Amino acid sequence: MKRKIFTLTILVLLTSMMWGQSFFSPLTGDLPEIADARLMALGFSAWGDAGSAAALLSNAALTGLSKAKLSLVTGVNAFSIKEKRSFPVQDSFGDFIADNTYVLNQNWYPDFHLGINARLLARMRLSLLLNHSNVHDFRYEEEIRGSLYGEYNRDPLVGNNRLYQRYSTLTTSAGLAYNPFKSLWLGVAFNQIATDQSEQKYEIQVIEKSDYQESDVTISYLAEPKFETVITSNIGLVFDLTRHLSLAASYRFPYETVQKGGLLFLVNDMTQSLPAMAIDSSFTIEQVTRRQPGELRLGLCLKPVNIIPTRLFFEIVFQNWEKASAKYIIKSDADSNKIPANFSDTPIPYRNVTKFHLGIEHVFLSGVPFRLGFYYDPNPIDASMDRNWFTAGTGYQIGNFNLEVSGAFTTSEYEYQDLFPVTAEKRVEFDKVRERYLVGMLTLRYDF
Repeated sequence: MKRKIFTLTILVLLTSMMWGQSFFSPLTGDLPEIADARLMALGFSAWGDAGSAAALLSNAALTGLSKAKLSLVTGVNAFSIKEKRSFPVQDSFGDFIADNTYVLNQNWYPDFHLGINARLLARMRLSLLLNHSNVHDFRYEEEIRGSLYGEYNRDPLVGNNRLYQRYSTLTTSAGLAYNPFKSLWLGVAFNQIATDQSEQKYEIQVIEKSDYQESDVTISYLAEPKFETVITSNIGLVFDLTRHLSLAASYRFPYETVQKGGLLFLVNDMTQSLPAMAIDSSFTIEQVTRRQPGELRLGLCLKPVNIIPTRLFFEIVFQNWEKASAKYIIKSDADSNKIPANFSDTPIPYRNVTKFHLGIEHVFLSGVPFRLGFYYDPNPIDASMDRNWFTAGTGYQIGNFNLEVSGAFTTSEYEYQDLFPVTAEKRVEFDKVRERYLVGMLTLRYDF
């Protein structure tokens, strides 16, 4: 029965092992940072990283909560987003008829991580982690149909609109956890983030001339921005208040990213509530330096007296986005007329956000854990893009091997302008964008 439950859980979660990033991912990171399946299952709470090298990304002190002398961990995850864009169709009296879905994109991207957690001394642990992450991988493809007659009777394929933005990183992390006395762990971690791949593309492919395209000829721009290596750090602690209640706290320091070159930039638009896309087809922008906010985490773990071992997890995360900024440097010899018409270096009005993580873990008499989680994920750009995540997971242990599996789901809906507007087309100003996120992860650990 134990194996049947675990096998069924894996099959259910593997059907959702997909994910990607939304249009605004370059600005906010967009998706939770994960390197452990248990963390995802517990509502993306850092408590899920307890005893794992993956805790180096959030709270290094949690790496100390391991009973093994040495732990090796590896994991894979796959991310996807299903994006649907539509606009309302109206009759001759201006009344709503239906939403016209004119583009549907769905992609998935794999990631992996490797880690080691070793006991150096009786009260000290060293952890190392290698984590690959698709920070941003947005692919937009739109078929353009001509009109034989009338405004909405479209059939012939006259062209394609394409927008690609890819940015993946390799993060190498190292950290120490120290246990000065029985109930307290202190930790520090350093993370080196290096670009693995970066590419941007903007293309209007013309198969046949049409009023429903922005251009009469095919145009295609391609750029490979360069990102300087970044070092981030965090400090943290874990303190047992009582036998049944523990406190965790950590702080990730603010840091800066430097991008050299590029084609697509999200900038402030004073007439819109959301940032607009500026296309630098003449490559006049030499460099952009972005300041990322600090992050404060506070969490509680409750271990009530129960026949079935149970743990309750709560975590609150505060991010000071009002301190985020972007500084642009234009090439000294650039023609001012070639700077994107909608480019603006006016700061985007971010808002500070407070995130909430909830998780529960039951370990049945069979030894199989069952985990559920919830994550309230407010967006620093606009409240219309806030998300509610629902997560679940389980695990299975054979000897020194421990296999964890988890999945998560959320949706998002907001209004945004057409990415490829056409003057000949009569429709409302904003599209309705619906996004569906699914994610799955497998983590395998071996304890010595």
